Amino acid sequence: MKNKIISLHNDGNIYYRQAMKKKHQREYREALNLMTRALNEQEKREYISEYAYLLTLLGEYDKAENFILNHFASENFDTSFYYEISEMNVLIEDANKALLFGIMYADLHKDDAYYDDLLEMFTIGDYTYEELVEEAEEFVGQYVFQTYFMSGLIETSLDYLDTISYELSNKRMFRNMRGMALLFLNRFEEAEAVLTKLLQEDQTDMHALSHLTLLYFYTNRRDLYLKFLRHLEVVEPLDEDDRLKVGLVLNFLKQYKEAYQLLYPLYKKKYMVNFQLLHALSQSAYYSGYVEEAENYWKEMQLYNPLDEIHSPWKKEEATERLNYIIDEYLQSDDPHKRILGLFKASIIRPEDVILGSPMWDLIDHFNNFEKVYTAFLFNHFQHKKFERLHEGLEVLSIDYLNRDDIMLGWIDEVTHLEMNGLLENQSGKVYALAYLYVYYPDSLMTEDLSEKYQIHKHKLEKAISVIKQNK
Repeated sequence: MKNKIISLHNDGNIYYRQAMKKKHQREYREALNLMTRALNEQEKREYISEYAYLLTLLGEYDKAENFILNHFASENFDTSFYYEISEMNVLIEDANKALLFGIMYADLHKDDAYYDDLLEMFTIGDYTYEELVEEAEEFVGQYVFQTYFMSGLIETSLDYLDTISYELSNKRMFRNMRGMALLFLNRFEEAEAVLTKLLQEDQTDMHALSHLTLLYFYTNRRDLYLKFLRHLEVVEPLDEDDRLKVGLVLNFLKQYKEAYQLLYPLYKKKYMVNFQLLHALSQSAYYSGYVEEAENYWKEMQLYNPLDEIHSPWKKEEATERLNYIIDEYLQSDDPHKRILGLFKASIIRPEDVILGSPMWDLIDHFNNFEKVYTAFLFNHFQHKKFERLHEGLEVLSIDYLNRDDIMLGWIDEVTHLEMNGLLENQSGKVYALAYLYVYYPDSLMTEDLSEKYQIHKHKLEKAISVIKQNK
């Protein structure tokens, strides 16, 4: 018997119509779920627009804006998306953004009707059309660039600058943006050319001075870095925007007291209080000795963008102290196996960025090849079976015995001998390490307990135990 059930082709339109019905009934969450299903079927422009509006109506404006800007970039910076951003800001009553994005849309797409709507909605004052468009160009260009840049989409922010008008891109603020993006993409020669020219034209350009200081720091040109840093430390920035830029750069360069002196007045005046300012204030305050203030800035920062406390300056300081101890006690040891253990201990320090620029890298340059290859395994994702077994064993033993150097170093000795004598079969280092633990540190260890606790098959463990006993 033939199947009589009729299957309707669904291109998303059914979900879209249902979503719009729920929207009119003000059941916005259900409408959003339906619009999500419509988008999963087909990414039509009206679906994209309505999805963003629904997010905005549900109080999730930031998510809605990111959604639209992602589509803006993926569709070759189609400026008709400025209309959606304008309308979304009408919904949340952000008059400035609604007006300026709307002006940009209306001007670029010759939409006189929308321009007239904007004039009716907002009190604009005594401005000519040309003045409004110029203001909109600068605001929108800067806002879109900064949004991509601060989201880590630096390539996208640079690509966006290539789409704006020549007149706009040639303005000082946009040339500085280009130099900054090139710098953070490690395109140092291009960045230096842009920033040097800006500084030659105006020696008071704090943005160019700040970014050139960073560039010389990144490229290890110490004389130029120190020269420009002295300029940053003694010059009095011209306005709040300059103070913010210089303060952020000084904080990055660990000139914490100078950074705090510049940034705190901005916070007090509530000038552009955001994640970036609060993060820098927390760091500069902490390292300037204002611990309680640093903790308060960190708490306030969570309202803008939650960040795990492990990245806080006090946790980073703890991690740095641990790393320095490892360097002193392990990485400078004459025992190569102790150096291996030190590399492992360094690799599990969190947050990971404390190892950047650490003296440990200078020490590693003088290590033997085995240790250098293990370093590549740990930090550069270099794959090698020999190091997999060694590392898997260290990982499983570190769960309960990280501070038992006798056990950890004993395992390194054991696995090295097993590899050398060709006794290792096709089993993981985890199994052999637990077998080593059972043989050399029996106490009350039972194979059943080890098997259950560490989720390995008992017969594999027993087989590995026999290998370890053979090598004993």
